[in-house]
Amino acid sequence: MRFENKVVFITGAGGYIGGETAYMFGQEGASVAVCDINQATVDKTVRRIQQAGGTAMGVVADVTNSASVDSAVARTVERFGRLDVMVHVAGGSARKKSHPLIEQTDDVIQEVIGINLFGAIYASRAAARAMVAQGQGGRIINFSSIVAENGLRGCVDYAAAKGGVISMTRSLAKELAPYKITVNSVAPGLVQRPEETYDVVNTNFLGEKCTAADVGHVVLFLASSEAHFITGQTYAVDGGRGLAMKGSD
Repeated sequence: MRFENKVVFITGAGGYIGGETAYMFGQEGASVAVCDINQATVDKTVRRIQQAGGTAMGVVADVTNSASVDSAVARTVERFGRLDVMVHVAGGSARKKSHPLIEQTDDVIQEVIGINLFGAIYASRAAARAMVAQGQGGRIINFSSIVAENGLRGCVDYAAAKGGVISMTRSLAKELAPYKITVNSVAPGLVQRPEETYDVVNTNFLGEKCTAADVGHVVLFLASSEAHFITGQTYAVDGGRGLAMKGSD
């Protein structure tokens, strides 16, 4: 198993992508700290991992609150004795509240930037502190989006937050390289969620549905020893969607 004796902390692990990624780490032998703001979804992911023979604990935290994140990471280290991998999946574009910027309200802007960018910063800082103290390296992986590179009307706040994640990834990679801690990000395109009816096949050049597992495989690679020489990078998982230019396809 690739992650036997490794401890992984994952935010947003009660959701579709985060939950599947947490499960995949559990299947690969990791001890998984399942972190989300919702106790019920945390418990659901923990049960799924444990029922499959894996090791997991649940941690409820609000990633927009630095003290809450610090406490969640501290509880993880207290329970498992260390921290090897941090994955910040928690995020969202507030789709039902999306509007052109000139119509957008302050509360939505602050919500979107808070969870996507501040959450990534707080989780990365808490994880980095633990990993530096251990002195044995580590992996930090945050979630960006192809929207950060290409833009999207009605999602200026989300694009700004995810663009910030890419910039943070590059800068933090430089800061943590002397400690053998790699920092990378994953930028998904549209992912087909079970509860949603829209068809993502026509949104990418491969003409396929992107699943949570497709994204999770990239996360596991970046967290593995095989990726020890990769840092400061952003990996698009979008079936080529980000390659399109207006009028070219």
